Amino acid sequence: MKIVENNGQYKITLPKDLVLDKGWKAGDELRFVEDVEGRIFLKVIPRESAAEKSSARNPRKN
Repeated sequence: MKIVENNGQYKITLPKDLVLDKGWKAGDELRFVEDVEGRIFLKVIPRESAAEKSSARNPRKN
């Protein structure tokens, strides 16, 4: 994988086989998690949690 800079953000492209094997879909939110030994893991955020977080940031006006 390569790290690419785009408009001040760094991006990586995930291998298609990894995404398919994990059952991830376009629009899924992933989080990088680092353990005490410095290893990096990708963790998918369940859609409910991602939606709750989004609505908390952008409450609807009645």
